[in-house]
Amino acid sequence: MSEEFSRRRFLELAAAISAGTTSSFGQVVAAGDLGIPADKVTVLRSKNPKGGSWPDVVSRALASPMGTPKLRAQNLRGKRVVVMTDDWGRPTPASEFIPVVLEELHAAGAEDANITFITSSGMHVPMTQAEREKKLGKDIVARFRTISHDAGDWNMLAFVGTSDLGTPIWVNRYVAEADFKVALGRIAPHEAYGYEGGYKMIVPGISSFETILRDHSMNFSQFCVPGVHGNPSRREADSIGAKVGINFVVNIVVNRQDEPVKAFAGKVEMVHPQGIQYGDQEVWGAVTPCQSGVTVLTLGPGESLRDELPSEMLRRAATVTTEKGTIICESKAERVFKVQFGDGVADEETLNTKDVATFNAMLPKLSLSEVMRIHEKRDWKLDRRTIQHRVKAIRSRYYLMRNLIPLETRQVLLTPNPSAAFKSAMAKLSADGLHVNVVVGGTVPKVQAA
Repeated sequence: MSEEFSRRRFLELAAAISAGTTSSFGQVVAAGDLGIPADKVTVLRSKNPKGGSWPDVVSRALASPMGTPKLRAQNLRGKRVVVMTDDWGRPTPASEFIPVVLEELHAAGAEDANITFITSSGMHVPMTQAEREKKLGKDIVARFRTISHDAGDWNMLAFVGTSDLGTPIWVNRYVAEADFKVALGRIAPHEAYGYEGGYKMIVPGISSFETILRDHSMNFSQFCVPGVHGNPSRREADSIGAKVGINFVVNIVVNRQDEPVKAFAGKVEMVHPQGIQYGDQEVWGAVTPCQSGVTVLTLGPGESLRDELPSEMLRRAATVTTEKGTIICESKAERVFKVQFGDGVADEETLNTKDVATFNAMLPKLSLSEVMRIHEKRDWKLDRRTIQHRVKAIRSRYYLMRNLIPLETRQVLLTPNPSAAFKSAMAKLSADGLHVNVVVGGTVPKVQAA
């Protein structure tokens, strides 16, 4: 590599790190003072494009569905149609694009009296009428039957069989009885299912408490993390979803500001993978050819220095760092990050207390084994809704612990001056075969598949 080309390449790398951020690390990169050639440095920065109009983005997808005729070309006259959307737990403004979908359904012969809208609440608390009006639109709630799914209401559920792994499948009876099922939701990285969208609208979306708990137990897999699609929870959700069925899905890829970038419509098995691939390449992801001995995690656009970094950001940096490698994190603090887990055991009184604060305060004191044990308990002396909240809190604690496990075999340095820490780390390593990864902000980094 010529000196002139190398200099130009370092400036390009520095710009990719620094553009729109307050990160200081681009300065040392711009100076070419890394101690290794420019072609040994990969900057992983998501493109995070600007979003568009929800109706326009959805309309374009409806005009070119994948694997199935257009929605307006379906024969829906006299048929029971159910339209599923996400709930208050996602910021998707369904009310903005439901009119576009309704126009297609009416063109296909669907009648208002036969159309039911369901907000897929999964383990969340069902939505109030005011919340449904905000999500779906006041006119939709006034004109149509609208239901917020309740995973614990047996009057709302129907048994439809078992999965290949033996999970009993109870789903919302309006979905089970529908002749034509439509699902509307976004695609973005998800903490346990890899990505949102697809058959996740069925599991956990409109499934029962018991069905969801069985699938959520698989969340404890080390593969159930953002950016890994074929993980155990997702595979089971997809298997159950295919048995229940979705006839037509609209999945919208959103950026980090939850704005719509591009939508995909049609058959789930074609739409969801395409949406994920697009998001990985054009929105939230970036790829490196290999893990690095030294990885630098810098500030992204709009981010500022903080004392503690989210454990998920640290886990992402670890995925592109070799075992015993060094991760340097741009942070307000100046310290070595040490992983510490509790070693306690839960007592029955605290487990079954109605006091949320007491229960939550106990979780950080527990060992990894104990956290998993209490998630699998089936003899809680509490009402079903409280149990739902408890197991969600337990899983959240586990996610944090799981994120930190890879850091036990890597050195993690928090510093407001990553340039100095980088030079110190590089001085201890041989340049032969060395690679450096720089992960910018909220990017989902991946190592290129062989």
